[in-house]
Amino acid sequence: MRLPYFPLHVVLFPHLPLPLHIFEERYRAMARDLVSDGSPYAGRFVVSMITDGLEVAESRPGPATLARGQRIGTIAEVRSAEQFDDGRWVLLAAGLSRAVLGAVDESGPYALVEAALLPEVTGVGAEHLVPRVQVALDGYLATVKRFVATTASESQPPEEMDNVTASLDAVLKPIHLPEDPLAASYAVGGVLQVELTRKQRLLELPDAASRLRAELQLLRRESRLLADGALPPIAPADLGYNPN
Repeated sequence: MRLPYFPLHVVLFPHLPLPLHIFEERYRAMARDLVSDGSPYAGRFVVSMITDGLEVAESRPGPATLARGQRIGTIAEVRSAEQFDDGRWVLLAAGLSRAVLGAVDESGPYALVEAALLPEVTGVGAEHLVPRVQVALDGYLATVKRFVATTASESQPPEEMDNVTASLDAVLKPIHLPEDPLAASYAVGGVLQVELTRKQRLLELPDAASRLRAELQLLRRESRLLADGALPPIAPADLGYNPN
């Protein structure tokens, strides 16, 4: 299938949200076409992680240069859209499915890419991995909470710590993974606060079992590093899903 192409500094997993603020002209045109009545794209476009280039085009004469993205990305669908008087858009999209990207056509107002769906495979033993990953995820979130609280206590006056604790409680609510191994593997991929290259590797794994095994190792690794104080401070605002 041929769909609009939006390379970003993000790895989008199926089922997860993607909020977007659209202000560049080529992507304004894309947004208009995505949400127009009778759109051939039915609100769908392709996202992949940028490997070379800028997310926002430089302000200079001539056509904008498209950033290059990973060969495996995600088909997303617009769920809500709002346009401002100055032409900017705010979109809320959600990941639908992984896809292999092919040829890119940059001849129009925005890029189009050939995208082929990747199969959704559960893999051997995936159902038994979900409870183990849930335990590791609970431990990871608890460790993150302790780490941020400890870091904040070193820089915040005591009277402000109640506000910090309340903010942490609001941001780091318990996450109950779905029973479906595929959905669970994508949820953990979105929650993990790791480098985009690691997230991309998770997205590319062929089945839920492989992804859950890799995530189990990452959750345990990140928890150990946080507990040892080996990672830099994490701001509460950085713990949520941030597409850009």
